[in-house]
Amino acid sequence: MITITIYRTKDIINGFIVEGHSGFAEEGSDIVCASVSILSYTAINSINLVAGVDPEFIIYDVDENIGLMSLRTLVNNDKTDVIYRNFMVGIELLLEDYSDYITLKFEEV
Repeated sequence: MITITIYRTKDIINGFIVEGHSGFAEEGSDIVCASVSILSYTAINSINLVAGVDPEFIIYDVDENIGLMSLRTLVNNDKTDVIYRNFMVGIELLLEDYSDYITLKFEEV
């Protein structure tokens, strides 16, 4: 099961963590893991390339062996908000068909 935790302060999203493997299919054929991965990697890269947040204000970690990807931004703007909300929409759409493999929760920080 993949557990996704969205970190927010009031209504401002400032990061997320993705943990685990879905178990939907074997490695290399798992469309659920691949979908979550592409949403996560796109968010991480977009924070810098689209939202213009300097790398020194982006904290992230990736460990594919244990199935971990985390992202936190120390600076947020309108574009980071759109990127985080886009990530969340993608995850919510996946939940519609794959809720046995993904859990989404929110944590106030």
